[in-house]
Amino acid sequence: IHRCRPMTGAAILCLVAGAGLVVQNALMGAMAARGAGLTGALLCNSLVGLSLLGLVEAWRSGPAFPLRLIERVEPWFVVPGLLGTLFVAACLYGYRQQGATVTVTMVVAGQLAAGIAADAAGLTGRRSGIEAPLGWQTWIGAALLVVGAVLVLRGRGTA
Repeated sequence: IHRCRPMTGAAILCLVAGAGLVVQNALMGAMAARGAGLTGALLCNSLVGLSLLGLVEAWRSGPAFPLRLIERVEPWFVVPGLLGTLFVAACLYGYRQQGATVTVTMVVAGQLAAGIAADAAGLTGRRSGIEAPLGWQTWIGAALLVVGAVLVLRGRGTA
């Protein structure tokens, strides 16, 4: 029998971030409804985040940090930004069309499926494949999430 480990700081931070996403999307929806539009709400979100990160990095590394960053940039560095924008836009659109419950359910289901695939392929830094196969608990948890997603969707009349 395995003992349950206490939640780590990283796990707690992820839970808080997940709850924060619900608040973020509700506020961005309100911004869009007040005339900013979907793109305006996304742009405001990105500008605030970019400004905050720029200030933190300037304080941490000095004002020359943009030049050091530019020296290291590779073309594929734009992909995470594009995926982040897609994520935020899809969530905001989902909230407006189907509400928080269905949107969060589908986002979590998509993240879990992609997370399992990424871990299994060794893309996340976790040992993969034969070295450290995903345990049966992972597969049962994923199956329960799928069942839960179906129940949420049926309960909302969308499945």
